[in-house]
Amino acid sequence: MLAAADKDAAALYEPAVQALAGDALVALRSRQLAALLERVGRSTSRYATAGVAPTALTAFPPLTGVDLAAEVDAHPPFGRLQLRREPFIRAGLATASVPQPTPTAWTRADLDAEARWGARALRRAGLDARARSSDCLDGGLVTPGTLAISDALDTLDALALPVGPVTSEAALRRAAEVWEIVRPRVIIADAPSLAFLYEAGGYPRPQAFAVLLVPGDAAALAAAARPDVCRIFSVPQVCTFTAGECRARDGYHVVEDGVLAEIVDARGAPQPDRSEGRLVLTTLTRSLALLRLDTGLRAALDRTPCACGETQARLRFA
Repeated sequence: MLAAADKDAAALYEPAVQALAGDALVALRSRQLAALLERVGRSTSRYATAGVAPTALTAFPPLTGVDLAAEVDAHPPFGRLQLRREPFIRAGLATASVPQPTPTAWTRADLDAEARWGARALRRAGLDARARSSDCLDGGLVTPGTLAISDALDTLDALALPVGPVTSEAALRRAAEVWEIVRPRVIIADAPSLAFLYEAGGYPRPQAFAVLLVPGDAAALAAAARPDVCRIFSVPQVCTFTAGECRARDGYHVVEDGVLAEIVDARGAPQPDRSEGRLVLTTLTRSLALLRLDTGLRAALDRTPCACGETQARLRFA
């Protein structure tokens, strides 16, 4: 197994999933997709009442942000795509890929899965178990903010030290006082804080920055990789940690054990691997069943072997 053979395999938080053989990975996706379509077929969701037979994912047209916002407006508080009515542990207003802030919620099972995927993404960024981190995110859950990563850091048993957004010299001075004492290995930021910190001095530089980027950060997602920055693609309605860079910095590994990524043309037809098109995402295991949510981004999928040893597909943004 990869974990035993590769001295650098500590970068893989869950090698039994992240290094699955290709056929095993295909089988896992197929089982999860079949279970999802069965849940959709049994529900009274928007999909079932629209009369679309839930036998193949491609039978469903891409779901636009306008569609999603209208569904929630028409069927508050969370719309008919929220298939499970288990007790919700958290709720917030999602802004990624939708025209207006849209209520969304998480069950305990949703948050447990997010914690695993988040720990995986932060481990790729160089944050080992029980290591020190600090974040420059705000307090929101779906921005993404501090709440969105707290469970992931708990899973890693890593020190989590929030300092708030750092986009000014005054904020940097306050944060630097803390960082001089704590010396975080990884600083977790959103796009504005990273842009400021990357050019600033006067504080102890971490080994790496982990930056959470949403669909609105299209230029940053498509920019050239940097060795000391690990980018994490976040679409909170789908998954806060939808895909992330590994140490090879050669694309973003999709969490294929929870999210199905497709590249489609203008009509919604799937495109071959390594072909550029629109990126649509499906929630395979979440209580919120989003089938083929259109991110508004252009990308390509690559399933060729990655130098890091992971087998889950990589996204490359255009």
